[in-house]
Amino acid sequence: MARKAKLSCRVYQGEDAPEQVLNAMWRLRLDFLHLKRDESEDRQRFTALLRKPHTQLLTFWDATGALQGFFTLAFNPVSREGRKALLLHSKYYYVRPAFRGHPKITSAAWRLLPGVIMRYGVRRLYFVAFSFPTSFVSLHRTFGRVMVLQDAATPEWERLVLNDYVAGQAGQDWDEGAKLIRNQNVPFGEDRPASRSVATLRERYEALNPEWEQGCSLPIMMKFDLPTIKAVLHNNVRRALR
Repeated sequence: MARKAKLSCRVYQGEDAPEQVLNAMWRLRLDFLHLKRDESEDRQRFTALLRKPHTQLLTFWDATGALQGFFTLAFNPVSREGRKALLLHSKYYYVRPAFRGHPKITSAAWRLLPGVIMRYGVRRLYFVAFSFPTSFVSLHRTFGRVMVLQDAATPEWERLVLNDYVAGQAGQDWDEGAKLIRNQNVPFGEDRPASRSVATLRERYEALNPEWEQGCSLPIMMKFDLPTIKAVLHNNVRRALR
C-alpha cells in the first residue's frame, strides 16, 4: 500500500533549517489551500513563523527525495496558579493523501520527548492546534479526546491557558467572543465523503465553528497523559497493520 511506502524523517531547528527545505515545505503547502494574500507576503509570514525560536520542523521524504509531508512544533512553557505545563503547538501539518496515517509520521513526535524533558523538565504536556474539519477529526481520532474553549467539559485551568495562548498568537485575528481565529487560509479537501464516525466528529466541529468556510479556525488542545499515550499507540498499531 502507498501509505506503507518508505519514508524518512528529518528534523530541523526552525532557525537553522536550509532555505531549500523551507521552500519545499511552502510549495507543498500551496497544494492544499487557497491563499488569502499574495504569495510573497504569505511566504514571508510562513518563513517568519518557522524561524521562531524553539520551533522544530519534522519533514518526511520518500525514496526519491521528494517531500511528502511535514508538521511543525513550537515549544511554549507556561506557568499559572502554581502549575507548570509545556504547550506543543503544531501550527502547520500537511501530508499528501497517499501518506496520511503512515506510522513514520504518526510516531515522529516520540523521538523528541527525551530532549523536551531534558530542556524543560517534567511538566504536563499539551498539544495545541488551530484546526479545520479534517485536522480536528484526525487529531480527535489520534488522541482520543480534544478540548475546546466552547465546551463546559474543558477544565478551567486548561481553558484559561489555551485562551491566553491563542490570544497572544493570533493577535487581531482572535475573535474573543466566538473563540475562533479569523482571516485564515482554508485548506482544500474539507468536503470529501466521510464514514459515519468521521461524519459525527465533523458535525461536532461544525457546531463549534459554523464559519470555517469563511476562514475561521478552531483552537483545540490535547493532553499528553497515559490515556492519550495508550490511544496514540493503539492507533499507530492499527494503522501499521492496515
